[in-house]
Amino acid sequence: MSKAKQKPDFDRRTRTQKEIKQLIEERNNVLSQYYALTNHINDYDTNDIDSLKELLQEFCQDMVDYIATGHFEIYRRIEDGIERRNEILEVSNEVFGKIINTTKVAINFNDLYDLSDDFNPETFRNFPKQLSELGENLAVRIELEDKFINTLLSPKPRLAYSAH
Repeated sequence: MSKAKQKPDFDRRTRTQKEIKQLIEERNNVLSQYYALTNHINDYDTNDIDSLKELLQEFCQDMVDYIATGHFEIYRRIEDGIERRNEILEVSNEVFGKIINTTKVAINFNDLYDLSDDFNPETFRNFPKQLSELGENLAVRIELEDKFINTLLSPKPRLAYSAH
């Protein structure tokens, strides 16, 4: 096999590894912020609403960035229908719908709690419960992502051949 033929695969693999590294860094940041939010809620003082709002806005922005990285970088070949490797297609069939469900939960949380200057204290009535539900969904997402990522990084997956 010529070096010219090997180079695109190597470049794609290198790009994929870089994208995965970025996703994991963003995910770790979101998890750190999530734990900071849960700790803040446990020690919550109603006079300290500004610090909660600040933590929450930063968390929501970073969570949306993390989710976008997954969809626009890692899952893009699946979403575009151009992935050809059998192992990846098999894993994506198993996990992708569930990942989409966790995305919906995260986006709904963001829509509710990414606060503007119009603050309504009533918004926070169910916050601890919804933060807990979001945490459960993030845990599911991470498990599914790791399964998908491990398959992406496995050596030489089989290609699916179509009868064209």
